[in-house]
Amino acid sequence: MRSLIRSIAGLSLLALFATPFPLHGQKTKQKHGLSYALFNGQPEPYSDQLENLNRDAHWDDESSNLNPSGLHLRFEKIDEQSTPGGQIQDRYRVFVDGAPENKLFTFAAWALNNRPLQEPKNVYVNGQGLLMIHKPTPEQEMILSAPEDELVVVTTTVSAEPVRFLLARKDNQLEVTATLVPHPVKAEEHGCHLEVRIADSDGSSVLILADGFPARSKIPLVLESENLTYSGEMTADFEGHAVMAAFPYVPGKKQGTLRASAEGPDCLPSVVLPWVQSVAVPAEKKP
Repeated sequence: MRSLIRSIAGLSLLALFATPFPLHGQKTKQKHGLSYALFNGQPEPYSDQLENLNRDAHWDDESSNLNPSGLHLRFEKIDEQSTPGGQIQDRYRVFVDGAPENKLFTFAAWALNNRPLQEPKNVYVNGQGLLMIHKPTPEQEMILSAPEDELVVVTTTVSAEPVRFLLARKDNQLEVTATLVPHPVKAEEHGCHLEVRIADSDGSSVLILADGFPARSKIPLVLESENLTYSGEMTADFEGHAVMAAFPYVPGKKQGTLRASAEGPDCLPSVVLPWVQSVAVPAEKKP
């Protein structure tokens, strides 16, 4: 029975993928280097909103000129607990493998809409790449944890909500950026990955990310939100990665569900994200 349901769903999606573009007034546009999808009846987003979305979409590689070795931040989860508001609070220790020791760094973190997660802190790196709140002692050079002395990041997020980080040397010789999604909404099928991330705290925009698809390929994409459908394509880079912005809200509705599905040569990953429009969206926006 599950196989039959999956086959029917697959045929339905393939029919959507095969539908001539555009469909019901849908639009695919590009601005600030970022492609974005619009459902029929949605107003154009503000230019500064698209600029922020593009920055967030490329945050991890934004400072590559100051990170020639391609260093990455690595987050190791320590524990988690539920909050009274229904969110989950997670604690992480942070590593940056290969970073120079005995150098002073600044570490900063931001939640949605550039809200500081915590005050920037001065940190050091030990021989294992562990970020520490003071210069490591000789005994701490090769340790993997230091409960009293390691940097601990605390996040309180909902599903699909990202947090962004910057580790920068005080002498401006190195910058490492990273994005962490403590509770991702993603799917994997035969090596193809599809993920949706919340991009605005008011629920008005998301980022759709695809990985593991053929390099430089066109990835058929279907978005569905409260009886509206978008059918278009994402363009993969030479690593098989693609990103697109979307706006899940439907004019006249306060909440709903966004479903995103992408098609590869042997995969059809699909993700679902409930959305709530917390602020009124103007009938028209100036681009």
